[in-house]
Amino acid sequence: MLRKTLATTMLATTVMTGAALAQTADPHAVPVASDTEFVAVGKSYNVDFGDQKFRLDFKSAKEMTFTSPDGNNSANVDITVTSVGNDVYMIYWSRRAGQHVVHVDDFKNGVAYTNIFLPDGTASRRKGTLVEIK
Repeated sequence: MLRKTLATTMLATTVMTGAALAQTADPHAVPVASDTEFVAVGKSYNVDFGDQKFRLDFKSAKEMTFTSPDGNNSANVDITVTSVGNDVYMIYWSRRAGQHVVHVDDFKNGVAYTNIFLPDGTASRRKGTLVEIK
């Protein structure tokens, strides 16, 4: 009887320890912003990188539409938003297979940084303005 109780206790401890480990948060994981945490939800912005200009319409912290000034280049994209402090956010999306975009947008100071990675491995990095459309 003692062996059975000891074995049951050891098994329960192992299962509980495994469950606790599975629930431990990764200290290096990047938190994702919610709609209430993302200041741009429901707003639209003009972004100007000189040779590249777009309108960004933030539907939520998970969905955005970007449109070129002539309206010929438009897409709804799923986004991932992370607050990096004081109305500055890192925003990631993938437009098409192999094309990835990472913005760091400072909504308080109206500055946008973009990193566009193309399928051929090249990258475009730009700094521009970010102006809310009233």
